Amino acid sequence: MFIVIEGIDGAGCETQGKRLLNMINHHSGERGDGKLTSDARMTATLIKYPDYERNVGKIIREFLYQNKDLTAEQQFLLYTMQFIMDKKMIAERRKDEILIADRYFSTTLCYQTLEGIDMTMALDYAKNFQIEVPDAVFYLNVDPDIAIKRKHGEDKEKNFREKDFDFIRKTHKKYQELVDQQVWTKWVNIDGNKAVEEVTKAIYNVITNIK
Repeated sequence: MFIVIEGIDGAGCETQGKRLLNMINHHSGERGDGKLTSDARMTATLIKYPDYERNVGKIIREFLYQNKDLTAEQQFLLYTMQFIMDKKMIAERRKDEILIADRYFSTTLCYQTLEGIDMTMALDYAKNFQIEVPDAVFYLNVDPDIAIKRKHGEDKEKNFREKDFDFIRKTHKKYQELVDQQVWTKWVNIDGNKAVEEVTKAIYNVITNIK
């Protein structure tokens, strides 16, 4: 299957993606009761978007970290190009493993529509260019003030979006609309305010049921 971990800046998408990867691979072939399933060799792989190290990712990094001036349309095209380029890879991997994406087109549906991109156009674009639709998007629903505090406490470089607290609050509201309306694919609301271990287990339990 193909799933996405989604949320506002500071929600813990990267952390949960890595933890989920380890949990799936560690418990590969086990059901909740500890008995082996028929797919005992099931494995998981984690991918992350945007990928700053290849193609348009370098321009995206300049936009986020060096204040490169880009229109909403330019942002949309740059972000979605990686999803289009990776669609064959995603289609193949989701057949034989659990492919986890730390952010994806679901992020674009939040951020770039807030920048001014029309939602209907964005969805038509995804359909026309056959962007792979995930089986589920797990939205880490974290209180914006908690997310801001988490992000502020991180000892690493922050991009301009992560420093814009008002925009973080706007993304929280927009994500809730996407979840409530189940836009594009199945959205699963996860209480991201809970302990890290509880959040991972909650996602894992839903994945087990989907499979």
